[in-house]
Amino acid sequence: MIVAFLAWATLLAGLTLPSFAPEISNVTILALMAAGLLHLFWVPERMHLLRQPASWMPLLAALLLLVAFSITAKSPLHVAAFLTLIHLYMVVPMSGLLIRLGGALTLDRIGFFALAGAAGGFAVAAIDVYVFGSSRGGLVNNPIHLADITLALGFVALVGLWSGSRWRLVFLAGPALSVGTVLLTASRGPMVAASLMLLTAALAMCFSWLPAYRRMRVIGGCLLVCIIMAALLVLTDAPDVPAIERIMALLHGGIAGDTSASERLIMYRSAFNAFLASPLVGHGLIDYPMAAAAYAPAGSEFPIYDHLHNDIADFGVAGGILGLAAYGLFLWAPIAGARRVEGALRMPLLYLGSVTTIGYFSMGMTNAVIGLRWPDIVLATVLALIVTLSNRPQGAQA
Repeated sequence: MIVAFLAWATLLAGLTLPSFAPEISNVTILALMAAGLLHLFWVPERMHLLRQPASWMPLLAALLLLVAFSITAKSPLHVAAFLTLIHLYMVVPMSGLLIRLGGALTLDRIGFFALAGAAGGFAVAAIDVYVFGSSRGGLVNNPIHLADITLALGFVALVGLWSGSRWRLVFLAGPALSVGTVLLTASRGPMVAASLMLLTAALAMCFSWLPAYRRMRVIGGCLLVCIIMAALLVLTDAPDVPAIERIMALLHGGIAGDTSASERLIMYRSAFNAFLASPLVGHGLIDYPMAAAAYAPAGSEFPIYDHLHNDIADFGVAGGILGLAAYGLFLWAPIAGARRVEGALRMPLLYLGSVTTIGYFSMGMTNAVIGLRWPDIVLATVLALIVTLSNRPQGAQA
């Protein structure tokens, strides 16, 4: 009874709270992970859980980061910095809790937890814009982080479409709420990510429910619509939406008048130079933006942030090739785990793994995503769900 309560609380903290109650989510999930670690001794399936790629790939990534940070360490704190990504190392303990739910852990219930998170993210963004008059929704978090988290949750919710529930069409609201949040936060990067995640969802639905001869028509139609929309954005004026206005300004005027884009370009060039200076193990995680700043192009003013606004740049500067390998393991783990699934759950979990990997990669091209605790909480929960459901007997999946 207590373990079941902890398992449901894990879904609440991992799929619902991150968007509108991020600090509560973080404190709660850390406590639940600690409880899950202790409970793991009583989980007979623990070795099966550990052999799942979605479990061991983050642990291998942790080892690579530990090696890289140990070589560049100037103090024990520099070595311990790999624990910044602690949430992603706790997939097996989380799965050990979730597996106790058995058949009660259904796709529609997972979808409802994530849908509530997407609705919460949209609500706080709307309150910030329409009640408090902010130009960008970000009442409980940085606007881009709020957009990224809500976007991830909205597309996780869509997995409920593959349930047998009569309420399954309600999960279509997940992407709509998440895209609405992106618009309210006026965030360019998440908007690009949303388009790729929508295309991923459309392809997954095509392969799930359409006969082969119709799939190519729908896929071709989707690609044609994307091409037409891109052409219209470039050649005509876009709707009066802040995020689209910023994209249009960047397309038509270049980066000269765009401070955000100019700063990112400086950070990316500096990160590349810093990577070349220490390509194997990087410069360590602590103060790595300052390490990049030391290699800024001559005559440029390096902008000081907590990160370099790009996951590849962050991992490359902090951990070099070992850091980039760790990033690749974190990023590929959802798809690798889903590919191990057979039976009725194969397609929904392939969708869940694919949309998560594509979403985190595309969101991470313009902002830090992996390595920030709230996106990490969502990613760890998705990995734990893939591990848990992939270990369910095929006869119990339908």
